[in-house]
Amino acid sequence: MEFGWSIKILLIVICFILSAFFSGSEVALFSFDKKKTREFKKQHKIIGSYLQSLLDNPRRLLVTILIGNTIVNVAASIIAVMLALEAAHIFNFSVELALLIQIPLLTILILIFGEVSPKLWANKYPNQFTRVVVIPLYWLGIILYPISKILTDLLKLLSSKLNFDKTKTALHSTDIKELADLSIETGTIEEGEHELIHGIVSFKTVTAREVMTPRVDIAAVSLDANFDEMMKIINESGHSRIPLYENSLDKVIGIIYAKDLLPYLSNPEIRKSLSLRNIAREAMFVPETKLINVLLHDFQEKNMHLGIVVDEYGGTSGLISLEDILEEIVGEIRDEYDREENEIVKLSENSFMILGKVSIDELNELLDQDFSSENDDYDTVGGFIFNQAGIIPHQGFHLIHNNYKFTVKEVINQRVNKVLVEKVN
Repeated sequence: MEFGWSIKILLIVICFILSAFFSGSEVALFSFDKKKTREFKKQHKIIGSYLQSLLDNPRRLLVTILIGNTIVNVAASIIAVMLALEAAHIFNFSVELALLIQIPLLTILILIFGEVSPKLWANKYPNQFTRVVVIPLYWLGIILYPISKILTDLLKLLSSKLNFDKTKTALHSTDIKELADLSIETGTIEEGEHELIHGIVSFKTVTAREVMTPRVDIAAVSLDANFDEMMKIINESGHSRIPLYENSLDKVIGIIYAKDLLPYLSNPEIRKSLSLRNIAREAMFVPETKLINVLLHDFQEKNMHLGIVVDEYGGTSGLISLEDILEEIVGEIRDEYDREENEIVKLSENSFMILGKVSIDELNELLDQDFSSENDDYDTVGGFIFNQAGIIPHQGFHLIHNNYKFTVKEVINQRVNKVLVEKVN
């Protein structure tokens, strides 16, 4: 029985849909690590159990997906060839020309609709894609089990012959973090140990920009300042090292050490001749993108405790200290000069008062949500508010995102300083 054109075209469309199904499934399902799988199972118990069953045997899952994708792509090719031959007969042109048009056209269509588009979509929305595909894939895996079992065994045999299985796999940093998360949930380790493990694992990937004190928070002194003004800044900031700038903060010319001012405290006469430029020590400049593990080595090598962070245009974007770097490993360090202010205050079970400078990663961890975005350039809660608002938010401004209401409670110098975060129904 000869199929009509419309039926053949419909079958090709179905093949494209199935190809997209398999291609997207590969990206979506293999994006799940242990932690992400546990979170998915909490939200979707039934589907989550199917997902866990598939991920327990990743090699068999991959073979099932590849078998399915190969079958539908071959089927699409066969039907397309049949259409090309019929077209050549109807329109009276050579079979070679028909195939010459059909092959690249089908290849482009499969790439766009069966490969690239579904993989991009699955990469952006893995949870949504997984909810759709996981149960059909589970039952397809059972149907194709005899074939996938043979292919899986052949792959194991091939791997053993080529020594693939003997290759040692390094423990990934994500695995270590997941192990630490699981350990604190079961009470195996304490909160402090948990933070220390996370800090050590993340240490080599953190940049100066992520931990620096932003420009607006820098306590600095102008070259024109006198001794009393200098002492006032030291007393108010509680810092023992203060950047010295000329004209603007973009031109830092040195660092004033509080201990270098001690000789002038007891002798008011010599204060008159004091030149801040003369007592300033050399400033160290570091790019925003410098990794803090490398910067720590530089601090040790040059015996320095402070670095001026500069952006790509050479302007001052922040300040980073040795203490900032160490806090990334061991958590917040407070001395007798630090003024206590909790960055996160729990008001109730579902509401928090949070400082705008709190990192977006901390917020994600606190609320078990994901407010970050690879396409957006912000690292803090305040930056998130600015990004979502599209304007400079005023006190009282609010927005709702991921079932959480963010209300700006305090704005200082056009910067979001305090935010009330509440869960909404």
